[in-house]
Amino acid sequence: MNTLKGPFKIVTKEMGLTFYINLALTIGLFGLFYFLSFRAEGNEYLGLIFGPFYVVFLIYPFILFKSYKFILSMGGTRNHFLISTFFATLMYLVIGVIVLNALYIMSEMIFRDGYIFHMADLMSDSNPVMYFWIDFLWLFILFAIGMFIQVVYFNLGTLRTLSGGAVLVLATIALYFFIDFSPIFEFIITDHLLFIHLLALGALVSLVLSYFMMRNAPLERGDRKIFNTTTSN
Repeated sequence: MNTLKGPFKIVTKEMGLTFYINLALTIGLFGLFYFLSFRAEGNEYLGLIFGPFYVVFLIYPFILFKSYKFILSMGGTRNHFLISTFFATLMYLVIGVIVLNALYIMSEMIFRDGYIFHMADLMSDSNPVMYFWIDFLWLFILFAIGMFIQVVYFNLGTLRTLSGGAVLVLATIALYFFIDFSPIFEFIITDHLLFIHLLALGALVSLVLSYFMMRNAPLERGDRKIFNTTTSN
């Protein structure tokens, strides 16, 4: 398995079933809201349809890691797995963004009353391109968060991961009681677009860290150092 064709096919197959199930669920929600629009009054909030896609991109790393050992057993490398994962995720991410926003546009055309909430509604910019971009950023952020958590868990094992998570939770609780977070909340509300882009930047950094952690990852999940001095393909 010297090319990306095989690993990419394996990863897309692993991700595909979950994607299509969520696609059907999203279309089902859209159909439900369509019927509810005939009972809505004026500009009434009906619900949201991005939930299934947002959730699935968060948990995708935990699903597609099933293909990690299979790719290596077929002669592939860790780089093959990582690059295939990133390209497959980008492909499904773009498709998901197009589907979501196509449904949003259709809702404005065929719903009699009411509306579906979009994350871009939190901003004053009504540019249609912004709606596509916001969905893209959120799906990317959620995938990066899930990927980083899964990579840390895979490399460090259960004990170290849970210990680190407990320390983070305790530190967060302590900060909540000793630090005034109102300026941060105000920033999130008043500069929401900048806040999302900062999150996306942090997500990109976490993906880069995930890549370097997985370059020398073990075959099995277990306790080990995140970075090794040796380099493998």
